[in-house]
Amino acid sequence: MQIEGLSAIAANYDGMLIDQFGVIHDGERLYPGTLRVFAELHRANIPVVIMTNSGKRRDANYRRLLRMGLSREWFVDAVSSGEVAYRSLESRPAYIIGKDGEDYGFDGIPLVGDPKDAEIILILGSNAPQTTLEDYRRQLAGLTIPALCCNPDQLMLTPYGLQPAPGAIASLYEELGGKVTWIGKPYRAIYDYALSLIGNPQRVLCIGDSPEHDVAGGHNAGLEVLLVTTGVSAGLDRFDPAPDYIAASFTW
Repeated sequence: MQIEGLSAIAANYDGMLIDQFGVIHDGERLYPGTLRVFAELHRANIPVVIMTNSGKRRDANYRRLLRMGLSREWFVDAVSSGEVAYRSLESRPAYIIGKDGEDYGFDGIPLVGDPKDAEIILILGSNAPQTTLEDYRRQLAGLTIPALCCNPDQLMLTPYGLQPAPGAIASLYEELGGKVTWIGKPYRAIYDYALSLIGNPQRVLCIGDSPEHDVAGGHNAGLEVLLVTTGVSAGLDRFDPAPDYIAASFTW
């Protein structure tokens, strides 16, 4: 069902799970309708959790949203797949795959510099194109220790064009015989955690821009989904899986 804005259906829900990139901002700045939407949801007493497939923990995402101008009182929390993964970890030697120089906030987890010395691999980011998939293949070949992938995305947009994202590295590890636990949309754990933060209400709407992650993930969690045709859905005329609602942008 096509709708003009969220005001057409907002009263039907007691909570909302809203994606970050491609819905409320473009990575640098909020989209024009974002502040109005959040202000109206707050006025209607509809609790909101903001979600993202990011290997970084909650605080990094939280700070970015406030920097962009979102009011703290307008959302209950900012949930990342990295946060959900961190909360599931035991303290054992871990090797992080990620972007050079990034701090993913996994304090308290003993980190090692060689995957052969680890008991678990944390696939939190991607260093592409500086590190290619063939580089990762050589690095991971022969390993059998479990891995956590905290961002299921297969591709990411970089200044060098589309490059392999953490999900592509995790898929490669599975191809090599490794066992991977996937955390983030469309997998259930991030939804269960987000829903717990708003008291597990009965009527919840997910809002996202990706059929593969947001629509599939929301439906997997038994929730209805609004797809906005910005971000990764911009320019598409068919959506698989199909959302319950479609809007041209994140507006009230």
